[in-house]
Amino acid sequence: MAMNVKIVKRFEEIVGAEFVSTKPDVLLTYSQTASMAVKPVIPAVVVRPANANEVSQILKLANKYKVPVTPRSGGSSLQGEAIPKPGGIVVDLLRLGGITLYEDLRSVTVGAGVTYGELDKFLTKHGLFLPVYPESSLICTVAGNVAVNGAGPGSSLYGSIAEMVLGLEIVLPDGTVIQTGSEANPNAPGPFIRYAFGPDLTGLFIGSLGSFGIITKVSVKTFKRMKYFNYNMYGFDTEQQAEKFLVEVKQNDINGLFTSIYSGEVLDLFMDMLSEELGFPSFEHSRRTVSMTIGRVREDMVESDAKLAREICEDLGGKVLEVPEMPQQEWEGRFWNFVRASYLHGWHWRTLYHHQTPTNSHKSVDIIMEAMDKYKFLGHTAGFHTGHSSMNLYPHLYFDPQDKEEERKVVEAHKEIAKTLFRSGAVPFKLAEYWKDAIEDMDDYMAFLKLLKNTIDPSNIMNPGVLGGI
Repeated sequence: MAMNVKIVKRFEEIVGAEFVSTKPDVLLTYSQTASMAVKPVIPAVVVRPANANEVSQILKLANKYKVPVTPRSGGSSLQGEAIPKPGGIVVDLLRLGGITLYEDLRSVTVGAGVTYGELDKFLTKHGLFLPVYPESSLICTVAGNVAVNGAGPGSSLYGSIAEMVLGLEIVLPDGTVIQTGSEANPNAPGPFIRYAFGPDLTGLFIGSLGSFGIITKVSVKTFKRMKYFNYNMYGFDTEQQAEKFLVEVKQNDINGLFTSIYSGEVLDLFMDMLSEELGFPSFEHSRRTVSMTIGRVREDMVESDAKLAREICEDLGGKVLEVPEMPQQEWEGRFWNFVRASYLHGWHWRTLYHHQTPTNSHKSVDIIMEAMDKYKFLGHTAGFHTGHSSMNLYPHLYFDPQDKEEERKVVEAHKEIAKTLFRSGAVPFKLAEYWKDAIEDMDDYMAFLKLLKNTIDPSNIMNPGVLGGI
């Protein structure tokens, strides 16, 4: 759907003609993200602002003409959050750069276009790091990851990215620019506390999938960069032993930076797909295998943690597998492993990220395996610790997009798995549209969420329908 020439001209006046495009090849590029199982949608125009003021003017114009807006940064989202609406605007945020370090405050502020890779390179020079990474870090921006409350390597110790956020600069749908956290005080020396000035407004925008406004800056905590690591795998004969191990790792304050759990079937699949490419040795794995990277700033501390992990494993009847290659690759390759793994096979796939408790993680495995048997397709699920007492799990459902019947079955299975996971006690990792038919007995909660959306965005221009169908 072509956009009114006058509106396009006005966008050009705001950001410059070279940063506005209605060219078919450019629009095609922005019609899809890494969400391989979501149908592409051609937007009407792509606009690339350079700062919050330009974003504000864009949203004021969009509100005036009631045109839907989709914020986008790296385009690495996997559940359709950045797929545009027909006839809508894509606001590409990659020009919003800039990194400001506050060493005494142990924090850093980045523009919405700054990727994790760019930030990590900057912080390395100062002996610091942001310890929570998505596995698409080379292209994923910090702001985009905050918008979905992402998790990944580092989350096992530090939680999801929300736990790192100290404040946000946000442009509301009507064009108003607000700042949250300590920086809301114009006299503040920088970002040093999130919970300031009453309710936690910062949290309203974390995980909002761009439905409440556009994040233009993010302030996050920084930590001293770890130098000492221990990599190992721990095998168990039962899921109960493995899940108890995960709990005990937390109870004993072992610094597991990235702690993943795999069933034997999933490890077989991974080894077939990736072992040669990534240099993993063949080994006799167990029914449940935990892969863990322990990190510390001092060598004696990491040695103490590794010794305690070994003792806990053996006390539970497990065995230390002495296979460091896999967890080492998971941690050291955290910036590119996901990208490599995604394209080492010829399948398209759907995913359904969710959180379970450690002692419930086997339920997700059972649910995906039952669906695979019922619908006769290939898939898997694995998971990793994501904070104080949660596991992030991610069923991957593989299918051939050229086979329409297979694609139909995967979509049907996907809906069934979402409902079954919800009934098992799981909660969405992000409240993407995939979950809208699965959530039951939460009518008042969803009505309140809709009230917030209608209040903040009465014209419903911001990513309509993406946040749980709202």
